[in-house]
Parts: sequence; C-alpha cells; structure tokens
Amino acid sequence: MKANLAEQAHERLKTLARGHFGVDVSSLLPLAGDASTRDYVRLIHRGGAKPSSVGMITPEPFTEEALPFIDVQAHFREIGVRVPDIFAVDGEAGVILLEDCGDESLEDAWRGGGWERAEPLYAAALDLIAAMQEAPSAPAGERIALVRRFDAEFFTNELHHTRKYAFEKLLGLETDERKLDAAFRELCGEICRIPFRLTHRDYHGRNLMVLDDAVFAIDFQDARMGPALYDLASLAFDSYVDLGARARDYLIARYWETCGQRLFSDKEEYERALRGTAIQRNLKAIGTFAYQKAVRGAERYLASIPHTVRMVQAHFERRRDLGVLHASLEPFLDALLK
Repeated sequence: MKANLAEQAHERLKTLARGHFGVDVSSLLPLAGDASTRDYVRLIHRGGAKPSSVGMITPEPFTEEALPFIDVQAHFREIGVRVPDIFAVDGEAGVILLEDCGDESLEDAWRGGGWERAEPLYAAALDLIAAMQEAPSAPAGERIALVRRFDAEFFTNELHHTRKYAFEKLLGLETDERKLDAAFRELCGEICRIPFRLTHRDYHGRNLMVLDDAVFAIDFQDARMGPALYDLASLAFDSYVDLGARARDYLIARYWETCGQRLFSDKEEYERALRGTAIQRNLKAIGTFAYQKAVRGAERYLASIPHTVRMVQAHFERRRDLGVLHASLEPFLDALLK
C-alpha cells in the first residue's frame, strides 16, 4: 500500500512539473531526508526553464490553508528570508513542487572548504536570523509562525523526551523523574525569560542550503516565537558538526554586534543566556537522536551524540550556577560517552 501511494505521489509530481515547466520529467531521484516524516525527490526536466525541481511528499493529504509549511514559506519570503520557491501544490495528493536549491548544505561547505569557504556563508546565515527577528510584525493571527510559541512546559517536555529515550531506553538506566523535572523546569523557565523573537526552530547546517553563494533556509515549517538566542544556539552549537572555537566565537560575537546589544544589558548576560539556551537545545537533540534509534531504527544519528554531549558539558563549565541540573545529568552524560 505504501509503495502504491508513493508511486501515485511521484506521478502527480511529474504532472505538476509538466504543467509548470512545459516539459516532461526525464527521471525522478529520491533524496536523503533527515529526521522527518516527509519524503523528498528530485525531478529532472531537461529543456525547461529550470533543469530540476524538488518534490515534497507529506504523510497525509492537506489543505493549503492548514499546512504550516506554505504559510511559513510565504511569511519568510515577505520578511527577506531566502526559502525555496513553491511552484505548484496538490494537497489532495499530499505533494508540493519546490525550487531545487542544490545538494550543498552549509555543513557540506564547512566540511569541504573549512572556515575560509564557510565564513561568508555563516555570516549570511546570521543575516537571515536578523531578518527573522527584526522584521515588522504582521497583524495578530495573520501568520502561523507569529501565533505559535515556545513556552517553559514545551521545553520541559522536550527534556523529559531525552530522559525517556536517551537515558532510560538507550542507556537502560533508571532516572529520578521528579528530581530531574524540578531542575528541567528551572532551566526552561529561565530561557523563556529571554526576549521572544521569531525562530526557525531547527536552524543548523543541514537545514541551510548554499546555491550560487546564497543561503536558503529549508525545513522551516515549525517556525514559531521563542527565545531570541534559540536559532543562534542551534547554529553555533550544531549537533551534527563541530565548528570549532574560532567559528563559534565568530558567530557569537557577530550576533552580539548585530542583534544582541539591543536585547541584553551586557555581554555577560548575553553569553549566560546563550549557554542556558544551548543546554536545552543540545539536550533536546540527544533525545531526538535516541528516539530515532529506539522507535525508527535509525542508528546513524547515534554518531552525533558524543559531540553533542561534550558541548553540553562545556556549557555547564560556563554555567556553574546550574550545578544541581549538572549533577543530576552527569552520570547519564558520562554514560553516553562510553
């Protein structure tokens, strides 16, 4: 049944591409996805206005008004955030035909060319954060991303997800849920006192594509209002790639100069808030990686856990005031490194 549905989606995408570009699709190639329920394919249509496009296949049919991806894409375009164009939509078939932004992600640029190649691209990625945060607000209720919000309960639940899937299921260890809950809530309450701005929510090197030296954001459908440092924490302390101290210091300093000084009283408060936000973000990522293994059988994410754990430990070195949370987590963090 699943194979038949995929074949039907592929045929519908070919029809959409033929209608939009005026040429037949010569081939259709599956694209590797990340931790997502959506599938992606590349459609090759040589001879058309563009040589290729990308098809997104959702798990279920949708209406255009109810699918956050479409609304967020339109909002991001309005405020100057580069995102793939939407060429055609068939909600009944559960497919969207998108601009092809190529195969090179920001992470690929870093791995392939080092900081010399990646520095201007990361600077452009920070400019996109500024565009999200500094754009005039749309009228209340007009845009999905401006209505949805992170809150302390949401963040706390994410950390309990890590407790369950990383500490209990992956490691097989017992946890003191009540003790951890108190420490989790203290941290999450703190980061929700940071000024809120529009966030992408999953802003790291794999979700930023490089095309003709421009940076495009993808996987943005979960955008919402949240702590202003959330996307910076995701980018600077990327769980998939170790940027190193030089690159991280550059990102932290550049954000301070462009946005941070207007949000925080001094640099010490800024860096303290960033480390707290990064602790939550990185712990959440560890839980996602463990969940992918436990529930979906995807072992490839486990390779990112040790690097992420080491970043969490480094954050705690900068936030000695979070000693209770650190002490509660230390046995589990140590076990994840073994």
